[in-house]
Amino acid sequence: MRSIFIIKKKVIIIIFCVLAIVGILVYFAVPYLSVKHDKELEESLNKLIKEDNSKTIDIGDLITYDWERAYMFHPYTEEADMKDILGLKFHDPVGMALMDDVELLVVVKDDNTFEYAKIQRGNGDLSMGVEYITPKNDVVEITHP
Repeated sequence: MRSIFIIKKKVIIIIFCVLAIVGILVYFAVPYLSVKHDKELEESLNKLIKEDNSKTIDIGDLITYDWERAYMFHPYTEEADMKDILGLKFHDPVGMALMDDVELLVVVKDDNTFEYAKIQRGNGDLSMGVEYITPKNDVVEITHP
């Protein structure tokens, strides 16, 4: 009888430990899983900046999914600063704190997940003029070198 009680106690402890480990893994994995690379947006933006002599781009015309807002992060931006600005859990997918040749466009989708696009600075820089853009206010300025 006593050995059954000890076995049940050990099983409960093992189950608790497994659940705790799974919980910790999920907590730390969610920011990594909620960021996706939007290669189509990245290619379109870089192509427009490189080939087009226009001074503005309507970002909303290039985004093919429902979104709430988009932010531009410039070189050397720390991940902690990105999290503060976004107000959500976020994992910097490209290491902007160490980059000087790209800007990062982060699009916050309706379900609070993220899509990102790297913009090569050699062809021009983007400027929003505001903290973030929305589908109703989606024009950004291009400064060509």
